[in-house]
Amino acid sequence: MDGDALPHQVLREASLVMLPRQIRPRHGTAFVVDWQGTTAVLRSASPIGPETPGASNVDDVRWQHAFLGRLTALGFPAPQPLPAFAGNSWTVADGLLWELVSFLPGSAVGWSPRPPMDKIGALLARYHATAEQIRMPGQRPSALPLAQVPGLLMSALDTAGVAGHHSTVIRKHADQLSRHLSEIAPTDRELAVIHGDFTNDNVVASGNPPVATGVIDFALAHIEHPLADIGYALWRSGRPAEHATWLDHDRVCEYVHGYHGARPLSPDQAAAIPTYMFGRGLQMIAKRVRARRPDIGMLPEVQWISENHQVLTDVIQRAIGR
Repeated sequence: MDGDALPHQVLREASLVMLPRQIRPRHGTAFVVDWQGTTAVLRSASPIGPETPGASNVDDVRWQHAFLGRLTALGFPAPQPLPAFAGNSWTVADGLLWELVSFLPGSAVGWSPRPPMDKIGALLARYHATAEQIRMPGQRPSALPLAQVPGLLMSALDTAGVAGHHSTVIRKHADQLSRHLSEIAPTDRELAVIHGDFTNDNVVASGNPPVATGVIDFALAHIEHPLADIGYALWRSGRPAEHATWLDHDRVCEYVHGYHGARPLSPDQAAAIPTYMFGRGLQMIAKRVRARRPDIGMLPEVQWISENHQVLTDVIQRAIGR
């Protein structure tokens, strides 16, 4: 990345020093910098959230950093907001929002077989045990809790330009999700701040053999049922390969087994996880519909999970020894 793209105002304001290391985030631009001897990540974004019309990314980052500050204070290995901008960990310059958090050393696990899936599931359980100690004053501004997804899809598909067969299929799945959520609600009442994207891409590992040492990218963190984090993680990391449209039973089983070993799940809780896997794909569609730029590329996996819901339920029950 070209350091010239970074406004000198931002560097001067926080006394930041550019470092030669490069990172390539999925969204926006990011630089590795030094701040008072701490290696940090400086990331830019638009002040207006592209997926939440009218919402402010400033308010969103303020909420996220407030949570991360409390999370890291409790000892969980995550990016720590750094108060480099007159006591704040973010600033606005040249029409962009800039945020500064500490850099977590190591490499993203991605599709590497090490560390194994059970260790990553156990790290998610550790995260939940820590996050449940934190109470935020309100929901994140950009959040789209799963309970809101069916209604949004039912009401906004036409205006977003999704019609015909695809609209019919999505509406059918939205109705199915609504029914499933009403059935599992009594088994999972407690809310907490979930990571929202605890995939292997966001788990950092180091050492030889590699050990899961932390988690990055809290861009989707929000208040939700903790079981959703398991389903959302497995939506992607449960696949046998990056572009597969189905889930690998062994990967799903191993992940849940690791989570259960660190934070036991009841049979009812385990049975709810496939609904959150299913809901994740519909939530992704709903976010794009909300932003008026629909993308239904994830629909094949939504359909696969719908058709294999009972099989996945059986796999997860085996994972907890039932």
